Formats: sequence, C-alpha cells, structure tokens
Amino acid sequence: MSHLIDFAILALLAGVLGYAWLVDRRVRHLVGILREMAPMVDEFSAAVDRSEGSLSAFKAVTQAIEGQVREGLNLRPRRAAAAPAPEPAPAPQPQADDPVGVASVTGKADLVRSFFATARSREA
Repeated sequence: MSHLIDFAILALLAGVLGYAWLVDRRVRHLVGILREMAPMVDEFSAAVDRSEGSLSAFKAVTQAIEGQVREGLNLRPRRAAAAPAPEPAPAPQPQADDPVGVASVTGKADLVRSFFATARSREA
C-alpha cells in the first residue's frame, strides 16, 4: 500500500514538473513577442502623444478664432428693424464622466516604457 502512495506522489510530481515546463516555455515565448512589439508600442504611444498635442493646439486656435469672431460681431452696428433676433444656441451637453474603473492616463509613452522596464527587471 505504501508503494502505491509513493507511485501516486511521484506521478503527481512528474505531472506538476511537466506542467511547469510547459508554462515556462509559453511565458518565454510571450516575453519574446513583447520584446519584438516594444518598438512598435513606443512609436504608437509617441504618435498618440503627438496627436493629443495637435488636438489641444487645434482647440486653442479654434477658441481664439471664435473669440475674435465674437469681438468682431460685437463691434458691428446693430440693425434693430432689419435683422430678427437670433435663436439662442442649444445648451452644450455635459460630457459624461469616465465609467467606473476607467481612468484617463497622461504620459502614455512613459507608462509604456515603465511597463517594458518592469518586465525586463522581473526577467533578470
């Protein structure tokens, strides 16, 4: 009976070692793929940062132009009888907050770099 228990323990141990070897192989393969993807992810995050900068510049220019247009409209003499009163613009819709569990991240490029740096340090 004790030999049967010993063989069962040895079989389970061999199974655990085999599974650990399989998981190790898969993790090494995944880390290799992550290394290959690191430059592409860095380029993508840099492009996202550039597009965010461009978008904020577009917004600033648009707001400046709108301000100049408003000032120009206020300087014109008003025609009381000829022009009907303009309809009021609809109130802007409030922007929805981020869903629960979602956060806006600034400095995405730094976040991506720190992820790969952490992955490399854990590997060593």
